Amino acid sequence: MKMEMRADDDEKMRIYERARMTIKACDMELLDKTKKYEELMLEKHKKIMQIQQLEKIVRLKFAEADMFQLKANEAKPEVLRLQRVVIVSEEEYANSYLRQQLRETEAEKQYLIEKIRLKDHSKASNNCDGHS
Repeated sequence: MKMEMRADDDEKMRIYERARMTIKACDMELLDKTKKYEELMLEKHKKIMQIQQLEKIVRLKFAEADMFQLKANEAKPEVLRLQRVVIVSEEEYANSYLRQQLRETEAEKQYLIEKIRLKDHSKASNNCDGHS
């Protein structure tokens, strides 16, 4: 009977030891899983922060685009006004240039007419002098 008790005690001790080792292994696994969970949560937090930064940049870029569109819309009437001024200036310049060309052509015409008159007058004088 003492032997049987001792065998039962040894068996209980082995079962206890296996249970203790299993609990220790579970504790180690739980610790490892907890560490991995914390790492994943930290990585998730970093990703959330990156996404928030990108969303902030996107909002800023949209605001910039809206601002530039507003400035473009405000500048458009001025651009149209300046285009009209340029067109009018080009037309005025072209008219002025053409008037100047006309004056020069008229002056050259008068010069040529005067030159022809002088030649005719000179011929007439030579003819009169030659016949006398």
